[in-house]
Amino acid sequence: MKLSEFAEKSQNPTGLEKDLTNTYDEMKNLSHDELLNRLQEDIKKQKANGSFNYEGMINSLNQIRAYLPNGVYENMIRIIDEINGKD
Repeated sequence: MKLSEFAEKSQNPTGLEKDLTNTYDEMKNLSHDELLNRLQEDIKKQKANGSFNYEGMINSLNQIRAYLPNGVYENMIRIIDEINGKD
């Protein structure tokens, strides 16, 4: 599940729980750098196909902020902003 889809899926808790479990299992062994690279690639793909939703991604990131170390959260915001052209 992409970060930008988190807010949409949160409206359907059954589907959300399954998606989160699958996503966690898929990503749990990735390093910090691998996770950030994956975020960058997902955003680039979304921008290329016109599905990038900056506000949705930021809202989703804010929903999981409590679970992220502050440095990781700030780094993810920086990456999203850079790719979105806000930097």
